[in-house]
Amino acid sequence: MRRLLALLAVFALLAGNIGAVAAQDATPGAMGPSKLSQLGLPELQITVANGAIQVPGEVAAGEMLVVLENQMEFPTGVSIVQLPEGTSVEEAMMILGPPPEAASPEAGASPAGEEEQGPPPPLFYEMTWAGGVFAVPGIPGEVVINLTPGEWVLAPDPESGLTPVTLNVTGEAAAGSQIAADVEIKQDNENGHFYFEMPENIPAGDQIWKVTNDGDQPHELFITKTPRRLTLDEAEILLNLPEDQLPPEGVPNPAEFQDIGGLAPISQDQTAYFELNLEPGAYVAVCFMPDKKDGAPHALKGMATIFEVPEEGQTVEPPASPAPMEMGTPDY
Repeated sequence: MRRLLALLAVFALLAGNIGAVAAQDATPGAMGPSKLSQLGLPELQITVANGAIQVPGEVAAGEMLVVLENQMEFPTGVSIVQLPEGTSVEEAMMILGPPPEAASPEAGASPAGEEEQGPPPPLFYEMTWAGGVFAVPGIPGEVVINLTPGEWVLAPDPESGLTPVTLNVTGEAAAGSQIAADVEIKQDNENGHFYFEMPENIPAGDQIWKVTNDGDQPHELFITKTPRRLTLDEAEILLNLPEDQLPPEGVPNPAEFQDIGGLAPISQDQTAYFELNLEPGAYVAVCFMPDKKDGAPHALKGMATIFEVPEEGQTVEPPASPAPMEMGTPDY
């Protein structure tokens, strides 16, 4: 289970702002400031350098532009979480930290493939997830989040070797956002059905995306570009495809997909904004967070949506999702 959670955390961080980084490389970073930086919001500057996360000791509550400057030699990022009262950072990092080293057979290690299965501990869902930010070396990552008063934890990529740091958020809780987004996405789950609510038309170009979680579990948004629009049957096949197997003939190979980016996990009633620059083409949006009930990825329960970004003047089919899959104990 620790291995699963570590991989999920890494995946969520990678999803957090690859899209914004790609957008900066194509337009904002290379040809001018990003749309997010032009909103005039207070900034929280995070720097990763010399093997440590550097952040101000405190920041005023409310909506803010989080900017991550990565001075390391490898991509990295942080998730920003608030812990339940009475929970220590050490307890949280038992879930969000690096996986344990493999034990030797002499030490009573379980046989390969017999890791603990099922959902993460309750603390995983009791945390407040506000989103996260990711950056490659030399290109800042950006995300807009809203932090309420209290102590928050910047949890690093568990494979980075970085130590988590705390951030004291002071003042009064701010009013609702006035940011005008180009694309609005809602995440939700009810009665075992998990889904994205997406607009029927998503135009190409550099845009601000607003994501709101209306469900009672944390959700992420990860976007992948596919060679062509997948059918619902193909999406179901690929979601169930073991990592070491090729898809059936005629089904696109995931190795040919292009990871675009998205947003790291946010909790219920949380809203975050990120910048994305999509070319015309076919995409899939997914959430791989584990279900509170059985630990299965939300994508297998309906939170996988096929959508297209049209060429100018082109008409495309509306977004679609495969039906939630019947499953027993998930096999990770």
